[in-house]
Amino acid sequence: MYAMKKCFLIMLLPVLFSCNNPAGKSAAGSGTTDSAEINGKISPGQLIIPGEGIAHLTIGLPVDSAVARLGRPDSSDAAMGSALMAWYSKDANRYRTAIFARRNMGNEDVSRIKMIMVNSPWFKTKDGISTGTALAAIEKNYSLKHVDNASTRQKRVQVFDDINNGIAFDIDSGSKKCIAITVHAAGDSSGTYINMR
Repeated sequence: MYAMKKCFLIMLLPVLFSCNNPAGKSAAGSGTTDSAEINGKISPGQLIIPGEGIAHLTIGLPVDSAVARLGRPDSSDAAMGSALMAWYSKDANRYRTAIFARRNMGNEDVSRIKMIMVNSPWFKTKDGISTGTALAAIEKNYSLKHVDNASTRQKRVQVFDDINNGIAFDIDSGSKKCIAITVHAAGDSSGTYINMR
């Protein structure tokens, strides 16, 4: 049984890393570009859709679907019907994909994805916004509200949320560039205050 699980995980690893470090993606300074950028299209495996999901992870789906797709999380914390899980890329960048899930206590016994956060520049909105994008460029595409959060302030991070569209951006206070993107249900501001960092 253990050998079977190990074999399954080994087969699943390429799928996990294909989102964070695709073979077609160019090395920095190599002079080549990603095929998705050549065509001007963003593949479904890298698309951020506000209020809906990131790549193949969708708001509202059972958290088991994320574990099935990404494998066992590298870190997790759970309490009182909520869970925070994180997966890290195995390359030198250690990009992070995090999911916050909550169980509807007293009703169905299924933990559902409420928020998805990524910090890899591989993931992009249909407008090409990703980590590394300047706050000024993001503000042209989204109606952002600054979220005051003591824990992020201590880390020199500002959080800006477009609550109606269901997307939030972590902005480095010094460079004013995006360092992480979070997708949540459209119109739901409750998750903005949860520390997924």
